[in-house]
Amino acid sequence: MNPIPFSSFESFSRLFKDYTEDFEKLAPFFNGDYRSDEDLIRACERAAAKHPNRSQLAEILTRQAANFDIAESSAKLVEKISNPSSVAVVTGQQLGLFGGPLYTLFKSVTAIQLAARLEQLTGQPAVPVFWLEGEDHDFQEIASAGFLSGDEAKKVVYNPASPASPADGDSAMTAVGRHMLTPEITAAVEDVENLLQPTDFRDELISLLRSAYASENSMLKAFVTVMDAIIGPGRILFLSPDDPGLKSMASPLFAKEIEDFSTSSSLLESVNADLEKDYHVQVRTNPTNLFLHTDAGRMAIDMGNEEFQTRDGQGVSRDRLMERLKESPQDFSPNVVMRPLMQDTVLPTAAYVAGPGEVAYFAQFKALYEWADIPMPIIYPRASATLLEKRVGKILERQDLSIPDFEEQLERLFGRVVLDHMEVDLDSEFKSASASLHKAVNEIKPVIEKIDRSLVKSADATRAAFMKEWSRLQSRVEKAEKLQHDVVRTQLNRASTSLFPFGILQERVLSPLYFLNKYGPDLGQTLIQHLDLNTTAHQVIEI
Repeated sequence: MNPIPFSSFESFSRLFKDYTEDFEKLAPFFNGDYRSDEDLIRACERAAAKHPNRSQLAEILTRQAANFDIAESSAKLVEKISNPSSVAVVTGQQLGLFGGPLYTLFKSVTAIQLAARLEQLTGQPAVPVFWLEGEDHDFQEIASAGFLSGDEAKKVVYNPASPASPADGDSAMTAVGRHMLTPEITAAVEDVENLLQPTDFRDELISLLRSAYASENSMLKAFVTVMDAIIGPGRILFLSPDDPGLKSMASPLFAKEIEDFSTSSSLLESVNADLEKDYHVQVRTNPTNLFLHTDAGRMAIDMGNEEFQTRDGQGVSRDRLMERLKESPQDFSPNVVMRPLMQDTVLPTAAYVAGPGEVAYFAQFKALYEWADIPMPIIYPRASATLLEKRVGKILERQDLSIPDFEEQLERLFGRVVLDHMEVDLDSEFKSASASLHKAVNEIKPVIEKIDRSLVKSADATRAAFMKEWSRLQSRVEKAEKLQHDVVRTQLNRASTSLFPFGILQERVLSPLYFLNKYGPDLGQTLIQHLDLNTTAHQVIEI
């Protein structure tokens, strides 16, 4: 594993770079240093001391695992989290098509590794939990998966044809996890099959996709089936917040937001003002941080002149909202601000494994945790990594380049590499040598003229014939140089496509399925063994 500082990349925010490389600058915005064993131990103590209803949580986890067809493999982890002294290491992500990009897997691996680390530190049970963010309604954001085909990056897209499906994105305004797969999913699976090169592992992978992403399966269940297979059965618990039981457990939090949204909003605004002195702000304040599921879809709850109203303009009183929360808590769901508070209300969360964007979110939330009287967990950055194939590693070594070099525009990088490796300026060298040849003929002509004037024309003819051959030689040398340049261009394009497909860091685009197909089904276990739990730098894993 070769670490690369995040500051070497342009694509990570300054806030995240400081969080991983100069934590003290951001310490006031968080509830502990993720690098400190002492702070991790204290976080475990806080989480275990103020825990939710364990028996209700276990019932929900058991029921959901049965619905996901992973009850048997999940049983030990459910039993573990039922222990009153246990804590959770949580991570979460949207339900990306076919399991999402690599970073979803990296998040899961970091949570598994960190849970094991906390058990070593405290002697308490620690359980990795994947929070399934299926209540989001941005379908387009999760409906594609990235692959490599030769030296090209390709996207497989799932396009449901039904006008009532969430394919219309925000217009559908529904939770993507509730989406029932339509027959068009078959075409997406076939596209994956066509893109994956024939290997000993392809048939098994395609069989997995066909089973998971079968028409009329839910997007939620399909995602869990694939992720459980990639990570390895029984290694992490999957939990969907779109559950009446969990919403019931979170209803006191939702009630507090309805009753006291002005306080939570002003607290967030105050933190944002402090944060903006040096950094960007991910989340702006909303009238409330809740959505309401209605017949028209998932609607944000805003504040009108005298009463609440849903985003489509329908008015609703505070009393009616509170009645509905009591009657049907499943009709409510959190936005990005309230989501972590709900998560840490229903789970004994000691640490949350966060991506770079989420670290920025959590920098805004410490005051909200205090407002909700919930212990804020340690925010632990997920492993960020590039899987470096040998053929790409050889290119980097040959051209003396590093992964961050490929953030540069490819043509500019090509020009720099060519200039760095070019030892001569061919055109200049040939012109200089050509001038010497002309000079030599011009200098010998007076001698020829003294001896035999009739031979002067022969000298000029010899010069012309020589320069013609000279020009041919230059063309051949230039052609050889161009061939060398074409080889370099092809190599740089190959490396760029692998490292930054579509100009985006590999972990944010490529599906783990591409690597599983080439290197076998043990990728999850390989990453658990080889990814470093020290996540203060980007890691390079040679495969």
